[in-house]
Amino acid sequence: MLACEDINSLLIYLRDKGYGEGESVDELINNTRKDTVKYISDIVPDISVFDIFSIVNDAHNIKAVIKGLLAYVDYKNLIVEPYTVEPDVIETAVKEKKYSLLPETFFEAAEKAYEILAHTADARLADAYIDLACMNAQLKKAQETKIDFLIEYFKTDIFYRNVKTALRGCITKADKNYFETALIDGLEGFDKKDIITESLKGVDALCDYLALKDRYKSAGAVEAYKSSPAAFERYCDNLLNSLAVEKCKRAGTGAEAALGFYIARLAEEKAIHIIAVGIETDSPAEITRERLRELYG
Repeated sequence: MLACEDINSLLIYLRDKGYGEGESVDELINNTRKDTVKYISDIVPDISVFDIFSIVNDAHNIKAVIKGLLAYVDYKNLIVEPYTVEPDVIETAVKEKKYSLLPETFFEAAEKAYEILAHTADARLADAYIDLACMNAQLKKAQETKIDFLIEYFKTDIFYRNVKTALRGCITKADKNYFETALIDGLEGFDKKDIITESLKGVDALCDYLALKDRYKSAGAVEAYKSSPAAFERYCDNLLNSLAVEKCKRAGTGAEAALGFYIARLAEEKAIHIIAVGIETDSPAEITRERLRELYG
């Protein structure tokens, strides 16, 4: 794929390899994801366990609908699948201010986000409410599954999503109110009060704290961040992928084997997207290669 000279060549290559159909990389990835979900639904007795991955798409779609309606622009091409909440339901909830139509974990956040955008246009703060609701919903769902792998996976994932938020807040010199709103409370191994204290001091203080505590292997993450933000992102994704390999690859029965397969497909999607961006921006192949994550296999 790295040898492809343009996006069209990449699409031809992927189609030849049987990786779905589509006139763009995004369309091809979306269609392949639908096929993956259908395949899993055919072999797994209870597909609802995979809803936990779709909650992120629900959060994205709620943001898209709210911003689209407020700006009077069509949001439909921004909807991401798979989702657990129908876009029409989101639209009705926002248009008619019937936020209780949304899942309980989202309706208060959606209402706050709408009011913030309508009155202050502070998109970052509005997004923070929805992102926090998303993380809380995923943690709750993980606990409800009683699948140890999913619990560990999403604790780790959400830990690093909060770390990324804290780092961005440091760089943009966000105030305490933003950190209080955006960061999760009650996540094992994530001391919100301490994180806020260090974040307000700056990036170096936060990194020193994360390296000292070394929660969820955060000392390694700090070293990667010091190298580059891209290396940090790669470290986080590789850590999650290594969890999937460790817990799922050799699972003969149960949900873990199917979960591992799904996570592997998500990793493939990210790799294709990174390569596509590299081609579009005419980046050297070695730069793109450095950004690529380890794959499940």
